Amino acid sequence: MGNQMFQYAIARILGEKNHTPVVLEKSFFILKEKKPGHTPRDFELNIFNNEYLISSDLHVNKFTNLSFLNKVRKKLGCNYPKTFLEEKFTFNPEALLVKPPVILHGYFQSYKYYDGYEALVKQIFEFPVNKLDEVNSSLLYRIKETTAISIHIRRGDFINDMKTKTFHGNCSIDYYLKAINFFVSKFSGFQLFFFSDDSEWVKEKFETLPNPKLFIDHNKGENNWKDMFLMSSCSHNIIANSSFSWWAAWLNNNPNKTVIAPKNWFAKDIDTNDLIPDQWIRL
Repeated sequence: MGNQMFQYAIARILGEKNHTPVVLEKSFFILKEKKPGHTPRDFELNIFNNEYLISSDLHVNKFTNLSFLNKVRKKLGCNYPKTFLEEKFTFNPEALLVKPPVILHGYFQSYKYYDGYEALVKQIFEFPVNKLDEVNSSLLYRIKETTAISIHIRRGDFINDMKTKTFHGNCSIDYYLKAINFFVSKFSGFQLFFFSDDSEWVKEKFETLPNPKLFIDHNKGENNWKDMFLMSSCSHNIIANSSFSWWAAWLNNNPNKTVIAPKNWFAKDIDTNDLIPDQWIRL
């Protein structure tokens, strides 16, 4: 969900700048079989109230058809169909200058793409609060009634798939304890709200913490957006090396929020300085 939000955000910004529609290509989500380093995904942007076109074979063929002129362009090595390929993980201002029609290929994971478009991005990712069930509505009330600190612990394929684990790595228990101790030194009377795809492991490791805490593990599958919404509603955030909790923290509208992010986003040496906003704390 988080990766899809990054990709849609830049496409929507380019659409607004150039007064053109966004067309989503969804064939990737047909790939359901498990492969090393690939976790099957579902399309999850439909929980937001946005309008966009979905590409069909006819639309793709029209855009990429190999007419005589297009064959010549291809043979000459011209960029046709026009594609903007993200070559590095860092922010590339040229991505915001491309003119449609263009195929965007990449993740585009940087808050810098949203400079001047923050209101638009928050608008397109407005959660359907009216769809909250009774359990999550009650949790939202508890979050709003206290100084709530969300803690997102991502495990899943980051632990179970060796190829994914080797690339992404995983936040250590030491990271989370340092982050919690940071808040202990700054605040009093707060409550910890743990969100994870491996709640049993999290309970085992953090149950003995003296702080008031709650473990949230009931929002599965198509309901996982409710976890993101609840995290974004907290006073402060401790995030994992995960785009899911990155968005929860970025969408948090508390003007006095403190966000703690891991210093190492990947297990490999990849520059992520354009990913983490300057106001966030890296531990």
